[in-house]
Amino acid sequence: MTDQKKIAAIFNDFMALYRGTSQIGIQEICKKYENHRMLIGLLANLDAATSIPVPKVMKECYEIYKKYRDRELEGKDWEAVVEETRILSEKWNANAWCVRVLIELIGLLEEDDKERRRIAKEVEKEMEEAMQNDAAA
Repeated sequence: MTDQKKIAAIFNDFMALYRGTSQIGIQEICKKYENHRMLIGLLANLDAATSIPVPKVMKECYEIYKKYRDRELEGKDWEAVVEETRILSEKWNANAWCVRVLIELIGLLEEDDKERRRIAKEVEKEMEEAMQNDAAA
């Protein structure tokens, strides 16, 4: 599962780096987060980031992620995620930096969803095995 505190820290450290208030550079931040996919997404397409208000866009992207994290997502939820990210992307004229950040956040949601489903299947299998063992005893 995604460490939510780590994602928040990546966003905060990136913002400090972007604003020039951080004492660490890109290499150090990459090492600190072991080239985490979210950090790499934030660092990608920085030339496109110069044409948008990065702090505002980051906040808007993160709000979508925050809304759907830690939830089991059904079909209608995924449709809502796609629609909300589409609207945000359009708002910022499909800015390459914004789109990349949204893609990475959707990827994190998807990874968590797959992990939740895998765990649920394992628990269900264990419960079935326990019931079979009880019935056999």
